Parts: sequence; structure tokens; C-alpha cells
Amino acid sequence: MPDSILIKNAAQVVVTHDPGRPLTGEKLGIVETVENASILITGGRIVEISSSPAVPQGARVLDATGMTVMPGIVDSHTHIVYGGSRYEEFYLRAQGKSYLEIMKSGNGINRTVRDTEKMSPDLILKGTLERVRDAVSTGTTTLEMKTGYTSTLAGEAKMLDVMDSIGKTGMVNVVPTFLGMHSIPPGTPEDAFVDYMINTVASRLKGRFSFTDAFCDSGAYSPGSCRKLAQWSRINGVPMKLHADELQDIGCLDLCNDYRFRSVDHLLQTGDDGMEKIRKCGSMANFLPITGFSLDKGRYPDIRKFIDAGIPVSLSSDISPLSVNSNVLFAMYLAIRFTGLSAEECLNAVTINGSYSAGVSEDRGSIEVGKSADLAILSVDNYREIPYRYSAGIVHTVINGGKIVYGRINAGNGAAYQ
Repeated sequence: MPDSILIKNAAQVVVTHDPGRPLTGEKLGIVETVENASILITGGRIVEISSSPAVPQGARVLDATGMTVMPGIVDSHTHIVYGGSRYEEFYLRAQGKSYLEIMKSGNGINRTVRDTEKMSPDLILKGTLERVRDAVSTGTTTLEMKTGYTSTLAGEAKMLDVMDSIGKTGMVNVVPTFLGMHSIPPGTPEDAFVDYMINTVASRLKGRFSFTDAFCDSGAYSPGSCRKLAQWSRINGVPMKLHADELQDIGCLDLCNDYRFRSVDHLLQTGDDGMEKIRKCGSMANFLPITGFSLDKGRYPDIRKFIDAGIPVSLSSDISPLSVNSNVLFAMYLAIRFTGLSAEECLNAVTINGSYSAGVSEDRGSIEVGKSADLAILSVDNYREIPYRYSAGIVHTVINGGKIVYGRINAGNGAAYQ
């Protein structure tokens, strides 16, 4: 018989049903639970959720008495693969320098491009794995990972190689995204670089990534350039995501009139007109509150307006050299504290809706019989305590694909990756 795990006697199991589409409106605020339940995992999949499932011989038993079991978090927007550090920028921002001022001085994304391009794949992998372990330790089981910290075909291929290596560890489920249009190399005409990234880099690497993406904003790419990538993506059958309205509204969301993006992300500067364009095209609005917390003096979007408009929303970490924070539980805390979301809305936004944003909803994002056993066991007896205790080390065990990838030793005296 395949390897089996029994999670026994959980105080609460979050079993919100995936309806086959992202949760919207009032449904986003509904969380379904089963009290005093056990979960049987066999062959990497959930096979039973009940009060007393039969225990296969040789099954590993995890006592979850007094704990909550939730779906593994799906972090659908990250820049976790990179080389180097930009810690000095933290102090520059604290002194009043803006994101654009830092970027125009040759730092910001361009600094990370230089560091990543000169670093070996092994060194990039080593640093990235440390960040991935941090993400897993806070309950994340799926990470969307973007390229974009290089300006060449070889560099983009190197970043995808690192993602492949991380996926092979089994520690986390990896969703690779091609973000060749992240920054424009200094002194390079935008049109020429866009043509190179689309017609050479994306075309040669096609088949190695699940999504395309572009940074459409002031100081980055124009809507016209992003339209070229959207058209290439449509012709080649690759879903596209879009960074939009993070720094300024330069008309990026006009693209929603002609293209349906898997998600549009950031939206810190989006007004009612842009919100309506997102609603009409049916895209997910993916919010990144940790970035709002980190930029300048902090700015948060009015997520409630998007929910009330019937737009599906998700929450992600946006871990990057700007903000080396992969703790999606903290993103939930910020969304509750500064945008008025409920615990229920946040929990669904990082699980079921996150799975749609990352394109993994068929097998992940909810605890249901038949789905991949991606889940987290937390040392709280009610899910509503999770955002409140985001920094308290409450994640006890993480299971990805039926394998324990993170667990506390001796009921909390230390932690280990298994």
C-alpha cells in the first residue's frame, strides 16, 4: 500500500468547498469547517475526512489535538528567485527616497539584474532555497516564481533552471512565470528590448513556463509594449498576468478591454474606472499588501470595493529584494488591519482563490477528497486566530503532496525540514 499519513483529532479542519471557480462577493467571506476531525492521506492524496477513519497498517499518525488544519497557502505572486541583496535600499526609503528615484539611480531592479546575471546557478539556488524554506515554514505549499532579474536569453534560462531544481526537491509546488519584461536595461530602447524578449527569449523558452507577465507602470513598460506580449501570449496559448498601477495609473488596465489576464496584480493606484475594466474582463485582482507596507510610507488598496463589485480577489506575498518577506500570514494580517477584510475572506483569498490565480485549482487550494494533500497544521484551535498570531511560529507541520516537508520536533521544541 502507498505511504499513508493520518492527521488525528484536529480541533478544526478548514474544508471550504471549491465550486469550480474563484469565490466572489459574499461567498468569499464564508469558511466551512469540520470540528474534531481526522484526515487520511494515502499516495499523496486526501482519501478521507471524518471523525474516525480506518488507519492503514504502517500509517504515520500525527496527533493534531487542539490544532487547526488548513489548505496549504498558494502564493501566486513572488520574485523569490534572485541573487544578491538590496538591504541598503531599506535605509534609503526610510530617508525619504522613492521607489522610482532608487530605480532611476541604477539601483532597484537593475541592481538585482546585475547581481543575478553574474552569479552562478548554484549560488542563486542556495540563496533561493533559504527563502523557500522560510515560506514553507509559514504554511506555503505552492509558490508562483517569476523570472525577470536578467536581460538575456541565457539569464532567463538560468532562472528557470533554478526553479526546476527547487521543484525537484519536493519541498514546494513551483509555478514558473516568464517576466522578461520586468525592467528596461539602462541605455536600451524599450521597443528593441521588447522585441528581443518576446521574439527571441520567450519564443525559445516557450514550454518552460506556465504564465507570462509584464511590469506595466511608470519607469517600466508602456501599455503598448505590454500589448505586444499579450498578443504573443494569446497566439501561443500561454495565460498572462500583469503588474499594473503599482506606482502610477498610466492606462495599463485599458488592456483589459481586449485581453483576459489570469490576474492583474498590485493595483495600488487603481480607480473606479480601472476596477470596472477588471470586472468586465473577468480577471483576478491579486493584492500584495506587504509591498504596500514596504513602499515609502505604506499604501493599501481599497480591496473591499473590488469584492463588493464582484471581482475575485487573491492575496500574495510579493517576496522580492525590495521586501524579503514570504509570510503570507502577515499579508492576511495587513489586509485585515488596513483594508477591512475579514479573516474568512483572507483565508479563502490565499487558498482557493490563490489556486485559481496560480493555475493549480484542479489539484490544490482546498482540503477535499481526491485532491493533492497540500496542507498546514497550526497550533491554534480556531482559524480566526491565524492572522492574529501571524508571527508567533504557529505553523506546526506542513505537508506537500502527501510528504511532510516541515515539522516541529517534540511538540514545538525546534523545527526541521523533512
